[in-house]
Amino acid sequence: MYRREFAIALIILAAFVFACGCTGTGTTTTADENVIGVLLPLTGDYTESGKAVRAAVEVAAEDVNNYFTQIGSTFQIRLVVEDTATDPPVALEKLKQLEKEGIRIVIGPGSSAELEAIRSYADEHGILVVSTMSTAPSLTIEGDNVFRFVPPDTFQADAMAYCLEEDGIAAVVPVWRGDVWGDELRNLTKGAFEEAGGAFFDGVMYTPGTEDYGNLVSDLDIQVGRAIDTHGAGKVGVYAVTFSEIVPIMGAASGTGNLSQVRWYGCDANVLLDSLTAPGDAARFAAQTDFTGPAIGNANRDPRAQVVYQKIQDRLGHKPDGYSMASYDAVWVVALTGIQTSSTDVHDLKATLTETASWYQGSQGTAVELDSAGDPSTAHYVFWSFGRDGDAYGWEQVYTYNIWRPGTLPEFELVGS
Repeated sequence: MYRREFAIALIILAAFVFACGCTGTGTTTTADENVIGVLLPLTGDYTESGKAVRAAVEVAAEDVNNYFTQIGSTFQIRLVVEDTATDPPVALEKLKQLEKEGIRIVIGPGSSAELEAIRSYADEHGILVVSTMSTAPSLTIEGDNVFRFVPPDTFQADAMAYCLEEDGIAAVVPVWRGDVWGDELRNLTKGAFEEAGGAFFDGVMYTPGTEDYGNLVSDLDIQVGRAIDTHGAGKVGVYAVTFSEIVPIMGAASGTGNLSQVRWYGCDANVLLDSLTAPGDAARFAAQTDFTGPAIGNANRDPRAQVVYQKIQDRLGHKPDGYSMASYDAVWVVALTGIQTSSTDVHDLKATLTETASWYQGSQGTAVELDSAGDPSTAHYVFWSFGRDGDAYGWEQVYTYNIWRPGTLPEFELVGS
């Protein structure tokens, strides 16, 4: 009982970490060290997001350790980070490796395809998985050992339909990554957009690992031409459900006849990509087509959360994506779970983590409200648009989409309105 009451007091006090903006000196080994596994795509198609999340969890670990040191506690955490290479079989092997090291709680992995590959093993071996990047709704499974700190894509699809309607888009031609995440997000957005009265073309799918996008872009150009003939260029949009492949896809699209005439839209996995801002054909094309997409997060950060965001950005060297702040929160919740229970039983860990998440006031300014399947029951997105300012390219906020309480209607607003 004392341990639980002490931890509750720490949860309340931990909010002040945001305000103090303190930075630690890294993790150290103590008698009360809590080891947390981290599986991230540090190479492969999802590298940029993986590196952004790594920066976030490292900042969080420093803040956690510095905080406990300041209050006189010997409790510390240490991260063991493994690269999954954006490859589901590799993710499973790395999870098994962490298990051999005695690690029972793992943050990650990156893509939904990776999470799908490790979920059954985690369930069978009593490993608790906290995902901060996977959003495929098919992985919303009650009773499993997976918790997700980012909302499932049913919310993102609805948000995108709002955006397309606001921009006057009547027809959409998708291009998407053919895996569990890409297929589901494409289909969910199709349903949401058609329900709102829009036309959704078949589009073009590519397989993970594709290197030459010439044929794909040619097929996409033909379909967009047909959409333009029916609806007019001003009412047609290309919807890209990709990871960093958006960069070579746009580079190839810059030489086509139809694709530069219409608006392009993206998703949480390709918005805020730093590689897209490098001068070249892809950046020029993205600016020309007013490339716009949602990132997970709340535009109205309070000053405490802004301190955290800035620390992550400073470490990374550019704007972090929406997964970063969720990952920062995940480290804190896992750490506070560890100080409340010394049990390694997955049922105890799940119960304690759920309770902790409901109290912890995170970087979004609200608690992480998890539903019965361990997914967020609210959702927040900021839509960013790509543009050019002189010789530089960058991202600017345009819309927000917020569901503040479970079961309530979304609020979709123009930034600054």
